[in-house]
This record gives sequence, C-alpha cells and structure tokens, in this order.
Amino acid sequence: MTNGGRMILLLVLWTFLWAPTALAQEGGGVPAAPAPGTPDPGGHLARAREAFRAGRLAEAVEASRRAVEAAPASVPALLASGGMAEFMGEFDEAQAAYAAAGAADPKNLDVVYRSASLAVRVGEYDRALGLLDRLVNAHSWWARTLFRHAPTSVQVGLFKSYPALEQFASSGPPWIAWTVGLLPATLQQGVLRAYPLLAHIVQLDIDILMEKGDLDAARKLAWGYAVVEAGRSYCNEGRQRSGDWGRERIFSTFRLAALAQPAEADCIWWYGQWLTDEGFMRLGRLMIMEGTRVTPSAGNKASGENYLRVRHSGGLEINKRAEQLALIARQRFARDGDAPGAVRLLQEAIKLEPGFPRPYAHLAQIAWAGGDRDGAIDWLLQGVQADPDSWRVRRTLARALVIRGRVPEAETHARKAIELFGDDVGGRLLFALILYVQGKYAEYAQHTEFALRFGKQFRQELPDVQSFYDNFKRAGPGRSLPPAPDPRILIGWNYD
Repeated sequence: MTNGGRMILLLVLWTFLWAPTALAQEGGGVPAAPAPGTPDPGGHLARAREAFRAGRLAEAVEASRRAVEAAPASVPALLASGGMAEFMGEFDEAQAAYAAAGAADPKNLDVVYRSASLAVRVGEYDRALGLLDRLVNAHSWWARTLFRHAPTSVQVGLFKSYPALEQFASSGPPWIAWTVGLLPATLQQGVLRAYPLLAHIVQLDIDILMEKGDLDAARKLAWGYAVVEAGRSYCNEGRQRSGDWGRERIFSTFRLAALAQPAEADCIWWYGQWLTDEGFMRLGRLMIMEGTRVTPSAGNKASGENYLRVRHSGGLEINKRAEQLALIARQRFARDGDAPGAVRLLQEAIKLEPGFPRPYAHLAQIAWAGGDRDGAIDWLLQGVQADPDSWRVRRTLARALVIRGRVPEAETHARKAIELFGDDVGGRLLFALILYVQGKYAEYAQHTEFALRFGKQFRQELPDVQSFYDNFKRAGPGRSLPPAPDPRILIGWNYD
C-alpha cells in the first residue's frame, strides 16, 4: 500500500472511531426550522408558514415581510421572507433579505446556503462557488480535509453530520467526481445504493454540468456512478414507450439517453425540444445544438439549425435570470391569478434579455385575459420586432388579428409562420381560414389538404376540417367559415 493509501485508510479509521464524538461536540448541521420558542412578535412568521402550506402565496409573502418589520434582526424571519420572495421571483428582495440575515448572524451556515442557492438560480455560478468555499471553510480543518479529499464512503458519514455540506456538494462537482478514478465502480454503485442522498447529489452535479455545456464531464460522472447502465438503450425505451408513461418518466428517459448515448442525435433533439416546450431555454438550446452537431444527416443538421432559428432566437443564449423570471411569471398568473406581479417580472425579463420573445407572448396572454385585446396585439407586435423569426409569436399574432377582424394584416404573419415551420398543422389551418375569408380558394384548398395529410401521419384525423373541405369540393364556397383547430402533434412546438 502506498503512503497516500495508508493516509486515506487512517482517515477512514479515525472517522469511524473518533468522528462521532468530535462531530457531536461541534454541533452538527443546520436546523430545518427555528427551534421552539423562537421569538415571533405578532405571530407573523407562523401565519406566513401556514399561508404558504395552504397555497396562499401572496398572503405568505406579505406575512413574512411583516415578520421582518416586527423583528428586523430575526434570522428566521429574514430567511422566511427571502425564501418566499425567491419562490415568487422577487430575486432582489430575496438577496437583500439573505444579506441582512448574514449581517445579523455571520456564522449562520443556512444563510450562506440560501445565498448560494439563489446565486445558482440566477446563473451566478462563480459567486455560488465562492459561497460554497466560505461554507466549507467554516468547518474544522479535519472536516474540510475529509470533505475535499476523502473517498466517497468517508464523505457520506461527514454529510450525515453536516447537512450543509451535503446540500452544497452539487455546486462543486470536482469534489464528488474526484473518486471516479479512485474507487472501483462497483464500490461507488454500492455507496450510492446505500446512501440515496449521495445519489441525488450526483444527479444535481450532472444537471449543473449539462447546463454549463460541459457534456463530456456530465457523461463521465453519469458512467462513473452508474447513473446510466451499459448495454441499455434509453433511446429505444423512449421511442417504444407505452401510453401509461407519465411526463416525468418520459423526461427522465430522454435525459438518460442524452447522457448514455451521445451518438443518438434524435433522442438528444427530443430532450432539447421537451425542455424548450417547458420553458427551460438554456439547457434546451444546448441539447438542440448537441443533437445538430452529432447527426450525420445534412438534412437533419439543416432542420436543427432551423429549430434554433425559430424556437431559440437564432441560438440566443438566454440570460438565466430572464428565463427563471418568465417561468415564475407564468406560474404566478396561471396558478395565483397575480397579473400585476407577473407583468412586473416579465417586464424585468425583457430588460435583461430584449430579444427573448416569450415574455412578450406571456404579456399578451395576460392582456388578452384581462379584456385588453388591442394591448395584447401590441405586445405581440413588440415580440415580432424583438425576434422576427419567432414562429410562435407570429402565429399567435395572426390568430389574434383574425379575432379582431384584421384579416389582411393577419395573412402576413400567418404566411411567415408557416414559412418558418412548414409542418405546423394548426398554423396551416389558420392560414387556410385567412385565405378562405379573402376568397383565395385555391390556396385555401392547398393548405387544407396539406394539414389533413400531415395530421393523418400522426393519427390526427381532424373530422370537422375534413367534413367542411369535402363539402367545399362538392358545392364550392359557402356562407360558413372553415374550422381552424390547433392540435398538439409534435414535441417541441406546443407551448410558449
């Protein structure tokens, strides 16, 4: 055994023989909630927690703010206020609360954890890593040594007594990945099975590496810890999935395919398109770029490049904070009915990333739901100015203009939308309706036939469209207008 090997063995033995006593003396991790008897003047903090658990989020935020007003130096109140503000997309307010909590109790590791978590959420990775170093350095020298240099089996025992270290391991992949070349894979697999929390940390590390664009490191970590299995085709599993598969299983399978099968361009694309539909633009863009890079087909490369053009603003790397603001704003409007709060977040997203079209589309949706149809159209027109090749904004604008009776103007945007994405059945049917209204029956027939033919390939029969078109062919134009449904057919083209 080498001297280094003996040293590791001694550290392992020391940990198991002596660490329990030392750890108990030092005090262990961060409590999940303030200890009983924590001052709560006016009961605002308790009301905030109760409202949050009941889903009354606006009330929870206000109660947490009052808790801070009643006790400005209360770390529990500041953390509650900051956490709720972060959840609602009020990132500046959250950062201010965490900073005040840090000033009130500089040694509180939970404050450091919350601050770093927020930094990761808004894409400030370097700042998050700096906070991680501060968190690790707050522990005794032997704890820091084991955390940074000991094998995984030793670090697991350390994590149990120091939850803050475990929470932050995801932000420092080199410290976990260090053992990939040191321990046998079978031992690592056993450790992960015995300690599910460590497996969760590895998964988080993989996600961070993927979002930063370091796919080689993410794949190495996935293989090293048996997150993916040799001889298993996740891509085929995803292709052959049964109808009872839920969203999470589909999402997970395509993610594993992207990690385990780097040559399977189609499955990498599907994962990227899934992410795009859900609004995770940064990682979605990276997956589309990777699929486009590895495909051997010139036609598929052109298709991938077009997808980046019309769904990712020409490959624009969206600001992480702007992405998160758009996601949270949509939730605040759809879940909470908080139109003013959602509007404010979306306007902030536009300031951060003026070329990001989704905030304009969300603002149009809010205006439309509030009865301001012309205001909604104005937002969509701004979205077109921000990204002239945004297929989704173009088609949404065309539909809104039709409803407002501005049919000739709608034709321009509907025609552009199907030029950007020719397989859009809903867009084709909308364009066919616009053509029919203007008496352009030959073009109406052409686009309707395409939509019906393409829909049948995906088992979308569209009976109302077929019936109207059959009557048109027999008797010519009538007084009624053709139906223009918007079926969900292709992944990656369904939501903005």
